[in-house]
Amino acid sequence: MSKSKIGVIGAGNVGAAIINALVLRNIGKELILFNRDKEKALAEVMDIDDTIPLLSEMQIKATNDYKDLEDCSIIAITVGARQKEDETRLELLGRNAKIMQDVVSNLDKYASDAILLIVSNPVDILTRVAQETSARAHNKIFGSGTVLDTSRLRYQLGKELEVNRKNIHVHVIGEHGDSEFAVWSNAIIGSIKLEDFPLKDSITLKKLKDKVMSITKKRAYEIIQRKGYTNFGVAVAVAKLIQCVIRDEKKIFSVSIKANKEYLLHKNTVLSLPCVIGRSGVENRLILTLSKKEKEKLLEASNSLNNAYKNLR
Repeated sequence: MSKSKIGVIGAGNVGAAIINALVLRNIGKELILFNRDKEKALAEVMDIDDTIPLLSEMQIKATNDYKDLEDCSIIAITVGARQKEDETRLELLGRNAKIMQDVVSNLDKYASDAILLIVSNPVDILTRVAQETSARAHNKIFGSGTVLDTSRLRYQLGKELEVNRKNIHVHVIGEHGDSEFAVWSNAIIGSIKLEDFPLKDSITLKKLKDKVMSITKKRAYEIIQRKGYTNFGVAVAVAKLIQCVIRDEKKIFSVSIKANKEYLLHKNTVLSLPCVIGRSGVENRLILTLSKKEKEKLLEASNSLNNAYKNLR
């Protein structure tokens, strides 16, 4: 298995943006863009390939043959059906689950050693579908989860506190969606608890939390309203996760995985929780100490996701 060979499945807005982000950040030496319509993938590859002479040398290949994904160390899956007119969310989820099952079955056949990074939405449920379909260990299958949401929150909180975002330590966890929440009970600015950090006179701690969380949750909707989709933010988030695996960086990200038993959730629930990511995929699932209210929110998210998954069957 080549440590520098990376696959991306789906040449849509997100898949193409991921390939572009990998090229711009010089992650990997051989990139494979898989798409059922090979001409679409080829067009994206040709366009991105034109940037190579201005950047670092690497190879990009377009394909519609799963065999070309052999020896990839990690493969990001972005494919999914679009919602039809009058189609319910559950019906759409059912179609996307079947697509995921087909993709993962083929990857088990042709790229059984690769780590699978699920990006398709709803990411938590489809990550569970992928885990239940694949024969590979669950630590080698995880979703992009709330990595981007956490980044958005830290950025906004840093702006409000006038502190560099790299000194903001707080995670957004739970479902990647409207029920996601920040673990404020563990929020630290540098080495100071958020509740002890000096605030501007014009804002209370509650108003600060509500404001930055509201901006975080609305961000994707506002982008979609204006351009129809989001792709650049999630592409960089995925590129960071891929880099973490390729370079064995062992950094902590909130990704979609099966929750530890200590959380007392449904046994197979997949949702976003902080994990150490390295060459083996999810190398350590961390245990957060949550407040009573945060435990209740996590349980509600677990119940919702578990019920949605059961309705697929």
